[in-house]
Amino acid sequence: MQLLKKVPLMHQNKDYEIRVLFEDNVINAVVFYDNRPANGYRHRILLPEDCNVNNLLATEIVDELIAISKSDVTEGRGDKLTKVIRENRVTA
Repeated sequence: MQLLKKVPLMHQNKDYEIRVLFEDNVINAVVFYDNRPANGYRHRILLPEDCNVNNLLATEIVDELIAISKSDVTEGRGDKLTKVIRENRVTA
């Protein structure tokens, strides 16, 4: 994947990083903590093949994608997801 943009995020004394990545006509926004994905969320935009991804970087669409990723951290969605997954694990 090609790294298009990094956006730092400080929340509850933790340094996160939102990475905007591109591969196969898909823009992904993923939150990282300690160089690993921070939660189970990944937000993406599927692009047609003839779309100029570099021009999209300067638009509000990518900014909104970053804002959604930030809110995953600030609203605690990752923690909620982890809790729900733990409660619904099937043991053999």
